[in-house]
Amino acid sequence: MSSIRVFSFNILTDNCKKTGGRTFAERSKLILDEFLAYEPDLIGFQETQPPQRQWLIDNFTDFQVCGVGRDRDLLGESNVVLFRKSRFDLVFLETFWLSDTPRIPGSRFSTDQSDCPRICTCTTLRERESGKCLRHYNTHLDHVGAFAQAQGISLILNRIASDYAENPLPVVLTGDFNVTPDSLVYKSVVTFAGCREPLKDVTADVGPTFHGFRKDWPGSKIDYVFTTLPCDASKSFAARNERDGLPFSDHYPVGADLEF
Repeated sequence: MSSIRVFSFNILTDNCKKTGGRTFAERSKLILDEFLAYEPDLIGFQETQPPQRQWLIDNFTDFQVCGVGRDRDLLGESNVVLFRKSRFDLVFLETFWLSDTPRIPGSRFSTDQSDCPRICTCTTLRERESGKCLRHYNTHLDHVGAFAQAQGISLILNRIASDYAENPLPVVLTGDFNVTPDSLVYKSVVTFAGCREPLKDVTADVGPTFHGFRKDWPGSKIDYVFTTLPCDASKSFAARNERDGLPFSDHYPVGADLEF
């Protein structure tokens, strides 16, 4: 078996109100200098606005950037999946909307969801050396509606089960779920029975992942890497690098080494 280093990383939109006036341009140098030093193979990003998506294309040159924006015109924020081009080939790519009409761009649930459309990016990747394939799903659940969160994860898990029934490949699910491990959404993932192996939270012990740039708050765990692949979860981690008191984002990237 070989090892795949997978990250989930909410990169944070370039919104000065959320960052205390510190722009993405100030954080981007730190991301290039120190995040790439972790040598990831797969990354599920959240909150990538179109300029940030282009920045990833221009600067993460060893990676293929996959996925579209969540708005009706396929712009807006995206949950892009990046994979190392020297190691993987893209077999399949799709973005679907967390809604009653998942193939309609910009659609959303009509319950308690925020005004934000929510999406899941799905890739099927083939490792060049071994020829083995896996599926990587990357999402960002709603930040307002508990019912919309439940609807969103149910749609994703049903999709995973359908894909697995058609072709049983290993699964990686990354994302900012906007819920903590005591939630029903979390429990629905770790009790999911749609694959032969369970979806394990291999970042269960990394500590808080969302800090909101607040030094007076311990933070909360809302970012995850779930997988059916073997993993020594004791070696998973959150990347807490800072420069002049400024971390990568208002979320810590969370990483795990999976056996493939």
